[in-house]
This record gives sequence, C-alpha cells and structure tokens, in this order.
Amino acid sequence: MFQHIFLFEFRYRARRPATWVYLGVMILVGFFYGSILGGAFGPEVTGILMQGGKVDADAPYLLHQLIFSLAQVPGTFIIAAFMAVPVYRDFQYRSHELFFTRPIGKNVYLTARFLASFLLTIGVMLGLSIGFILSRYNPAVIETNYGPLQLSHYFYPFLTSVIPFIFIAGTIFFTTLTLTRTSLFIYLNAILLLVLFSVASSAAGQIDNKTVAALLDPTGGQAFVQATEYWTPTERNTQLVSLTRNMALNLAIWVGVGLVILGTCYRFFSFTYVRDGGKAGKSVPAPRRRKRRLGHAATQVKLALPKVAQAFSLRHNFRLMGRLFRKEAGDILRSPVFLIIAAVGVLFMVLSFTFANLTFGTPTLPVTYSVMETIMGSMTLFILVLVVFYTGELVWKERSMEMEGIFDALPIPNWVSLAAKWLAIAVMPFLLMTLGILVGIIYQLVSGYTRIEPGLYIEYLLGYQMIDTLLFLCLAFFVQVLSPSKYLGFFLTVILFFFNGLGLDLLNVEDRLFRYMSNTPLPYSDMNGFGHFVGPFLTFKLYWTGMAIILMALTNALWVRGSVSSARQRLSDLRQRMRPATWATLAVGLVIFLGTGSYIYYNTHVLNEYVTSKESQALQAEYEKTYSRFEGIPQPRILGMNIGVDLYPETRDFDLRGTYYLQNKTTQPLDSIHIMLYDDVDYGPMRFDRTVDTVLADERMGYYIYQLRQPLQPGDSLTLSFEGQFRTQGFPNRGFNTQVVYNGTFINHGYFPIIGYERNYELQDPDLREKYELGERERFPPITDTLARMNTLFAHDADWVDFEATVSTAPNQIAVTPGYLQREWEENGRRYFHYKMDAPMAKFFNIVSADYEVMRDTWQAPDGREIKLEIYHHIDHTYNLDRMMDGIKAALAYYTESFGPYQHRQVRILEFPRYMSFAQSFANTIPFSESVGFIADVDEDDVDYTYYITAHEVAHQWWAHQVAGGAVQGFQFLSETMSQYASLMVMEKTYGQEGIKKYLRYEMDNYLRQRSGERYREMPALLSENQLYIHYNKGSVIMYALKDYIGEDSLNAAMKRYVEAVRFQEPPYTTTEEWLRYVEAVTPDSLRYVLTDMFETITLFDNRLAEATYSEADGRYKVRLKVATKKLRDDGKGVETEVPVDDYIDIGIFGEAEKRGEDPPVLYLQKHHLTADTTEIEVWVDEKPDEAGLDPYYKLIDRKPGDNTGRVKPLDE
Repeated sequence: MFQHIFLFEFRYRARRPATWVYLGVMILVGFFYGSILGGAFGPEVTGILMQGGKVDADAPYLLHQLIFSLAQVPGTFIIAAFMAVPVYRDFQYRSHELFFTRPIGKNVYLTARFLASFLLTIGVMLGLSIGFILSRYNPAVIETNYGPLQLSHYFYPFLTSVIPFIFIAGTIFFTTLTLTRTSLFIYLNAILLLVLFSVASSAAGQIDNKTVAALLDPTGGQAFVQATEYWTPTERNTQLVSLTRNMALNLAIWVGVGLVILGTCYRFFSFTYVRDGGKAGKSVPAPRRRKRRLGHAATQVKLALPKVAQAFSLRHNFRLMGRLFRKEAGDILRSPVFLIIAAVGVLFMVLSFTFANLTFGTPTLPVTYSVMETIMGSMTLFILVLVVFYTGELVWKERSMEMEGIFDALPIPNWVSLAAKWLAIAVMPFLLMTLGILVGIIYQLVSGYTRIEPGLYIEYLLGYQMIDTLLFLCLAFFVQVLSPSKYLGFFLTVILFFFNGLGLDLLNVEDRLFRYMSNTPLPYSDMNGFGHFVGPFLTFKLYWTGMAIILMALTNALWVRGSVSSARQRLSDLRQRMRPATWATLAVGLVIFLGTGSYIYYNTHVLNEYVTSKESQALQAEYEKTYSRFEGIPQPRILGMNIGVDLYPETRDFDLRGTYYLQNKTTQPLDSIHIMLYDDVDYGPMRFDRTVDTVLADERMGYYIYQLRQPLQPGDSLTLSFEGQFRTQGFPNRGFNTQVVYNGTFINHGYFPIIGYERNYELQDPDLREKYELGERERFPPITDTLARMNTLFAHDADWVDFEATVSTAPNQIAVTPGYLQREWEENGRRYFHYKMDAPMAKFFNIVSADYEVMRDTWQAPDGREIKLEIYHHIDHTYNLDRMMDGIKAALAYYTESFGPYQHRQVRILEFPRYMSFAQSFANTIPFSESVGFIADVDEDDVDYTYYITAHEVAHQWWAHQVAGGAVQGFQFLSETMSQYASLMVMEKTYGQEGIKKYLRYEMDNYLRQRSGERYREMPALLSENQLYIHYNKGSVIMYALKDYIGEDSLNAAMKRYVEAVRFQEPPYTTTEEWLRYVEAVTPDSLRYVLTDMFETITLFDNRLAEATYSEADGRYKVRLKVATKKLRDDGKGVETEVPVDDYIDIGIFGEAEKRGEDPPVLYLQKHHLTADTTEIEVWVDEKPDEAGLDPYYKLIDRKPGDNTGRVKPLDE
C-alpha cells in the first residue's frame, strides 16, 4: 500500500504543469544569478553578489552561499507549495473519504505522502544548480571569471545544506497544514522561519553569541557563515565546506526537531473528519430529529411587512461603506493570522532592541530616533506580508465563499465595497505601528531613558513612513483585481515589489521618477531634525499618490462582479464603467501625477544636473585618460592661506573666498599652474598677483591650466585669490548634500581649490578600471618611491601652512574651525568668528556651525601650560560629556609623557549631525558625529568606546599632525595604527588589561573576517595600502602584542625618540621603515622574529589546546597541558605556507570566576618557548584550575581563536 500511495502522489505532482513551471523558475533563477556572477550585467552588479574579494564566479564558497540562500527565498514558497498540501488536498477536493475508508494505516498514508513530496521538492530545487551550470554558457558572461567545470561545486551545497533545510521546513509545513487543514498557516510558518533566521543573524553580530546563533538558525546559514568567515580568497575559490562541529550540531538539532514535528503529526492525525467545528478523532452524536404531529400543523399568520424606502444617495453609500468597513476590519483584527503575526512582530522587535546599534558589544541609549528606526526595520516586513495576504483575501473573499453571485447582485456601487476593504486593510498597519510605538516607549522607560518624544514617533512612523504602505496597498489591490486567481495575484505582487527594487537596479534605472514609491532620503538627527529633507520627500510621495489614485480608479472600474469573464469581456466592461466620476478621479490623479512629476523633473534635471552612476564612472575614466599625464609635474606649494566663509544655514548656501600664498619649492622654474575646482561651487575668475593666460578651462571636469607670462623661479612666491558661491537649488535625484544643513553644517577643505592633478578622483575598483580600459592602478606608490614621499596624504599641494579664517553664520549659531579665536562680533544680523593658528599646520581643515552648548575645562601640561578643553554639543546630548572630557585629559597626560609635548593650547570636540558616522581629528579640533559616542550606553562590563574614540582622535594630534608620513605604502600605519595603540594604552591605564580584552577580540575577529574581502592583495602591516582591516583591526592586535613582548616602557621610549626626530619635518617625509629602525633598537635579538612576523610579513597561527588535566597534591595543583601550534605565512593572495615554530607564546591557567560574567582569576601566565608542533607542559598552581590554554588573550593572529583555551579536567575523569 505504501508503494501505491507513494507512486500516486509522485505521479500526480509530476504530471502537474505547476511542477514543471516551478522547475523552470528555479532554473531561470539559477541562470539569472549565475549570469550576474559571470559578469553579464557588468562589474557593478557582480560586485553586489561577490561581497568583495577576488573570488571566481564558480567558487565553491560563493555557489554554496548563493544556492543555499536562494533555496530559502524564493525556495521556501516552493517547499510550501509541495510539502504543505499532500494531505490537505484530499480534504480540499473531498477525496479524503476514499482514503479514510480503506484499510490504510496512518503511518503508511502520511509517510508515503511526505516522502513523495520531499523527493519531488528536491528535484525541483535542483533546478538552481542546473541554472547555475547553464549560466556558464551564456554568451554575455566573461569566460575568465570561471575555473574548470567541477560539478561538485554545484551539487555539494544540496547534500550539506539544501536537503536538510527542505526536510526541516517541509516537516513544519506538512504537519501544520495536515493537522489544522487551514491554508493560512502556510504564511505563518514562512514568517516564523524568517524570524528565527533574522534573530540568529542579528545575534551572530556579537562574538559571544556566535555559537548560539549558529545553533538557533533553522536554515543552518549562520553555522555555514561561522565555518567560512575567516576563509581567504584562495580558500573560497578552491575548498568545499566541510561539516564543522557547529554545522553538525545544527543539523542534529533541527533534523531532530523535524522528526519530533513529524511524530507530532502522526500522534494527532486522525482519519476521522468532522465539519462544523467538530474535533477530529472524537465521535459526534447525530442530531436528534423532532417528530412532527398532525395536531401541530403550522397555522397561517398574517404579517404586517415593513415599508422599505430604497435609498441610493451618496450619504447612504457612505453609511453602508462604514458598516462594511467595520465588519471587514473586525474580521481582520480578530483573525488568528493577524493576531499571531502581530505577536511575532512584537517579539521580533523586542529581540531587535537587544541586538540593534551595538558597537564592540556596547549598546547606545534608546533615544527616540534610534528606537523608531528599529521599530520600522522590525515591523515593515510583517506589515507588507499582511498587506499582500489580506488584499488577496478581501478581493477574493466573496468568490472564495462562492457567494459572489448573491453579493454582486446587490445594488451597491463598486467603490463602496472597494473603499471598505481598502480602509479595513489600511487600518491594520496603523494599529501595528501604534503597538510598536507603545512597545518602544515601554522599552525606553524600562531602560531608564525618560526623554520620550511621542510627537516624533507619530510624525515618522504614523506619518511619513506609512505613506509607502498605503501606496503599496493601492498597487496590491490593482494587481489582485487584474489577476485571474488569488495566488497568482500574490505571486505577481511580490514579483513587482522585488522588480521595483532589484530588477530596476539591474536595468540601471536610477531616475526616481520611474521607481514606484521611491523618494529622496529622510534621515533624522537630534541636532537638525528632519531638516531640509521633508519637502523633497513629500513631493515624491505626492507624485506617487497621483499614480495611486489612477490605479485605484482603474481598480474600481475593473472590479469583478459575478463570475470572472475573459480579458476581452473585462475590457468591454471597463469601457462601460468609465463614468464621469471615474474620469474625474482619473483626471485628478493625472493632474497630480503629471504636475508633481514636472516639478520633480525641473528640480532633478534642470536645476540640478542629472548624472547616472555609469555616466559618473565614464566621467572619472575620461578625467584620468585626459589629465593623468599631469600627475607629478612640478607645481608651487601652498605656504599659507587666509580664507573667509559666510554660511547661510537657513537657505543651505555659503560664500567662500580666500588667498593662497604659493612658493616654488622646486629647483626649476615653473611656467604654469594647474588648478582643480570643486564642481558644486560656482567660482569666479582665479586672480594671481601677476599676469597669466588661461590655457585650459575645462568646466565640465573642473580642470584649469594658467600660463605664467614670467616663470616662477625657485624660491619665488606668488598669491592666488579666489571667490566662490555654493547655492542649493531645489533637490537632486541622488547625491543629497548633507554637509550644509540648517543646524550642524560641516564642510571641509575639499570645497577649496586644489593645486595640481588630484589622483583621488580616479576610478579605483579594478573591475571598473578594466571595463573602461584604464589598466591596473597602484593603490599606493611603493615605500621606496622618493618622489611620492615629497607629499603627505593630507595634501599634495602643501606641506605645513599658516592658517587664518573668518567665518560668519546665523546669529544663534557658533562657527568653529582650527586655530584660536581672535575675535567674535555681530554685524548686520550675523555672527562672525575670526580664527588664526599660531604655528604651521597641515592643509586639512573643517568648518562647523551649529546652535551649541559648550562644556569647558582645563588640563595642566607638565611644562605648566594650561590647555583649554571644550566640547561643543547639542543641548540634549549631555550623557557622555564627562567620559569625553576624562578621555581628553587621560590621553593628553599619557601621550605627553610617552611621545612628547602637545603642540597646541586647546582641544575642542564638535558634535555634528548623524548623516555621517565618524570622528575626525583636525588641528586642535575634533568633529564627532552625534551617533558616535554621544549616545553610548556604557556599563561597567562594556567596551567604553566613547572614551576609546576620544583618546584615538586626540592621539592623531601626534600621529598625523606632528608625524606626517609620506604618501607611500604604510602611511596609515603611522597615522591610524599608532593612534590605535595610543588609545589602547589609555584604555588599559583606566580599565586595566581585562577591560580591553573584549575590544581586542572584536579587533581580531574583524581583521580575520575582512581580509577575506580583499580585492587586490593583502599587505604586511608596514606596507598597508589604505586597508582599514590592517591599519585599524590588525594594527590594534599586533601593537598591543608588541608592547607585551618588548615592554611598554621600551616601546614608548623608541616611539618618543622617533617623534622627536621627525615631527613637523619637511619633505621627504618619514616612512614605516624609519619607524621600524627605532623599534628594532629596543628589541632584544631573541625577539626580532616578532617584528618580522607582525609587521614585515603576514604571519598567522593555528594554536590549539589539545588536552588539559590536573591532579592535586599537598594542597597544590599540577596542571598538564598538551598544546598544538602551527605557524603560517600568507603571500597576500591567500596562499599559505607552513614555517617552523620557534616562538614565545603565553601559557595561561585560570581559576573559576566568583560570579557568572566576571573575569576569572589568573593563576599562571608566562611565555613558553615552543619549538614543536605539539608540546606538553606541566605547571604547578596554588588554586584549583578551571580553564587553561595558549595565547589566552589573543595577542597572536590566530586563524581559529576559539580553540585556544578549554576546561581543565581532573586527571582521573
């Protein structure tokens, strides 16, 4: 009997056209994504899927990740279509009696149905791999993106990931629908799977949660990520993913869950089927019939029928619409689907609060804008799912109940029913968002945050963000009314949603006028509110509201009454239904759409230049081809600058003017001056103090060449004066200016003229350079390039400059720029500030203006100087000011002692809006984004990143503003890595070694993960080429380790001598090779290998604790450790070679922590000289050991840092 049922189910599904359609869809999906990988849609689109790194289009890692991801979405819908309905179909088509009256055991019946559907689902999903294979032969792909065809790369993901996922998801769908016999639960199951996956993804962002996340994820995706997150590009291109411990545990857990779910299905399934609310499995007595007697014959009664007056007035129709709305809305809000999804959405939102906005595991304060963005991100998906689902349910409600003949015969206009259903669904997202707001406020209060802003919640969540939901609802209604079936309507709505995003991206449609529901950005800042973004945002929303009105007018005219007719008949009905009211509605929508569209076009294409991404790339390529021949030609240098800037925050404009004092510092006469001008500033003529001729004026690219009639001789000087205007005109299609705003303007030196060719304007992506035939480009000149060492990365047209600036702004704002305030005054309703630096500085400056409160303090330098400390902040952002001020003081004290005197008399921190999220150090002035540190919520066990970032930026006053490296390999090492080390030491002095252990773990993790995305080649630390994961993340780890090896005093003494030798030096500028010589001088010969491993090569370790036991004797404990060590050298492209181990490595033994979460006591921590792959070590300690291992503080770059330590077990265990 099993065979018959199995074959019946298998053949039934195999013969269905839908099965082959699904297979075709999977093949097309695989072919489409495979073609993207192969370069068929250009390097920009390919880069989205590649996620960085030089990875082949057929790399096993990439294929595994994509095939598995696509098996989840859209694969989940196919799994549901096959796995959910085998038993449900018998009830749907009323064939269950045929099975239930046969002598069939339910184990046979259920198993056969499940297995047949399971195998068919696997077969259909295999279409993904087939599609990826076929995409290799697409003529549009680039053959060099592929290696030799290896079928294992395409089918191995199925064995380890896809088939288990089909089984797990399949058991859920199969069991739920078999027991409930309600199709609504299909959608609930899909949402629950998605929620579990999202929660696991969020949790995986924190180091301590990675294992839990890997086990929690029902898809197994996080276990896969954890197994491959540290892979190099070479490993990604060549290795299949082996089954790791966490992958195996995840499989065991979730396959076990699937088996339990199937067991539940078997336990509660019954062949008894009772309608009308009866419970399956229980006998229900037949209803008793009452006997009728002749004596009780019905008696005729004359009834007085009420008089009914027919009413078809507009008022009556609105009252009827209100009644229908209340009924439909009540049905939705009472339905299990809505209640369950709402509950799941709230749960997901609460979990999102836990994992959102974490920096090094430290949360931010639950300020209102942060909470409302988390609510929006958490609830949007659930709202969209409910809108799609209930639109289909309500549009098809009467037809699903087979009552359309009755209902559609009623004298009710189409618009009454349509409006009632539309409003009923529209109420739902408002209620969900209101619920989200209440939960968000409760979360704020529970967290101890009391500055609640209900008005902001309402304005953003129930106002601006709800517009898109209503626009999408109009589209969903239109699609469902057009669709010949509800489920096809679901499918088409989802397809249109994704096509409107990803599809148009692939087609390079960037104009927002052609992207339904599109809008300009609407970021919020506590400093600037919604600022200037509201107007353009609402303009686009009004534009799409016009389109929505058109869609709803057509929806009303196309509304189905009676049985569904042919497309031709529906078009005929449409012509008949186009009555004056419909035409008037269409006209209103069309007027709004075309009128607003014209206004948008005028702003985005006339007032502002419309440039696509490809046009911008082509312009960059043309710029390089045309003018790169001028790179490096001798030009005069800027010795000083006196600038003026008039800021007009209320109109987001500014005027600038200035004078450059130039000198020929070369050994040859200069006959021309090349100038680059910022394209958003309208400059007047450049004015020199001598006669010049304009040889080239390329306004399109902003490149100008001026011929000096009298060449500028070596050592001679001249002046260049200029004026310019920045005017905000309307709004652009993209590239919104977030620097000139109502409150919190932040502009920098980039708006001012540049002398000479600017290399930073060139295309840098290697694939784009190949596309435009530009050839390979060095990220940085080699460290031996003496010509490049004549410049720093601050500027190639200046060394150290005298700086003076006068800035005016609105009367309620304070304007700040580097230098010391010479004078402040008000004139003509404006506020003026005159600043001047008392010593030369880098040509690297900013201007900030806002309505500030100022916190002031002082610090006494060792030489007796009083250093003024100021923090310019938003009035409400007082949470971490003390941390910042303490950080400044501690940093100044440590750096002055360790590296030399501070060169300025002032340190200022300036808050600016969160449109940009960084902190940056200019001379005596440090701008700080409001999202970086100002709202951190630091607990005693957290990484105090506010304190750390403050110390890091202050460190730049030495490492960049005193020691400026040449513009060659390793420049960022001298700037960023040295500042990382300096701030780590300040942190250690304040919080102790344990206080920075967690931070170093994050740095190690970030380095190992990000090196996988290297597009060119990983460089040794001393030769870093603007590779953030090296000079930030790796730099922190290796500098802290170096301090541990050679000692803090020795290292700091060497660095102090280095600073004294090179501070404020003239060209040629210093390099990391020079820094290394100073460090080598204090490094013992036995530890010279450390410098080679950490700074001159890419050296990694694979350290592992193999065994740890202890035995007790005379009140002491003998600990035996067996450790394994492997040392590897990477060539920069992921090829690793093993080298002999001859290293001093920490061996640590720890006791049991007194409380959970506290750091355990250190019983033993010493370096041991390890020379073999495996070493046995015996150590005596005075207390009972609990944990031990090698390199427990992660001072060495370890490929698998998680297995360095482990529990110490009793010897006899």
